[in-house]
Amino acid sequence: MRGRIPSALIGVLLLAGCESGAEDGGVVFMYHHVDAGTPAATSVTPEVFAEQMSFLEREGFTVLPLIDLLDALAGGREVSERSVAITFDDGYRSVLTEALPLLESRGWPFTVFVNTEAIDEGYGGYLSWSDLRVLGERGGAIGNHSVTHAHLVRRLPGETAGEWRRRVTAEIESAADRLEAEVGDYLIPAFAYPYGEYTAEIKAVVDETGLYGLGQHSGAVGPGSDFLALPRYPVATGLAIDDFALRARSLPLPVRVSGTEQHVLDAADNRPTLALALDADDDIRVTELACYVGGQGRAVLEWRDDGMRALSVRPERALGPGRTKVNCTAPSRASPNVYYWWGYLWMRRLDDGRWYEE
Repeated sequence: MRGRIPSALIGVLLLAGCESGAEDGGVVFMYHHVDAGTPAATSVTPEVFAEQMSFLEREGFTVLPLIDLLDALAGGREVSERSVAITFDDGYRSVLTEALPLLESRGWPFTVFVNTEAIDEGYGGYLSWSDLRVLGERGGAIGNHSVTHAHLVRRLPGETAGEWRRRVTAEIESAADRLEAEVGDYLIPAFAYPYGEYTAEIKAVVDETGLYGLGQHSGAVGPGSDFLALPRYPVATGLAIDDFALRARSLPLPVRVSGTEQHVLDAADNRPTLALALDADDDIRVTELACYVGGQGRAVLEWRDDGMRALSVRPERALGPGRTKVNCTAPSRASPNVYYWWGYLWMRRLDDGRWYEE
């Protein structure tokens, strides 16, 4: 299995002045089920999936292997205009029965992220190891999604920080060992965080294991992205084709968090402030930049300097318990209906300090 380009080297390559600019990048889509009978929040019907694949083909998008897209961007190499990668989380059987025919007929690659316990225990609706090898033989790659698909950001009762870290490391490394044994020829150095949940501490573990880290927050991927918390656009049936198109055409918004990342919020911290630094080029309509908080709409923005290079984002109202995503977008000057896009994730506990149930 090839290793990810080390995070320290990524920084060196970018500082050295690679040819990629802010407009260069790609988009990663994330699916779960391709099935009309599974939960709508994590499913697309086969008809919707077919419509989306037809759109990508008709509009001339280049569908790349995920690892090729990430290696190119991390290494400062150019990628084809309108590049996308297609991924599936958990390893549901509908990837084989419904998605594969539409992808294989176009010669398109894809990646399936697998939580190994579900495969080993033969959970209903999941692929088998032999199914995964078939997918690998027919254009698929396999990625790590942990052993148990647990909420890795959460400590168990009485668990120390050291015990938590060892458990999380074991979730990733034990899954990697099983994947290597069963589908090693098709395994790529990438880890998809269960539920899209991550913190700086989990990212450090992923970094040590030499893997790319992928979340479920929205946005395009570029050479300046955090390669330990890469965005992917989650796709479900409720996403209209025009909204799918908007995401497919999006570009990476060159923004980063100023200071310490804060993803897990205490119960009392229900209106957190997100401090951002923006490195915009002339194509980005900075004056039209807007951020949106899930379930609320537009966030409160405050520019912290006259050059519009630093801003603070705050929810308009108190956040409820659970996961809340922030999406910041700004339109392109040169390309109509093209937006630069960046996302972030907050996780807030219940008012009594316990974790929310799902």
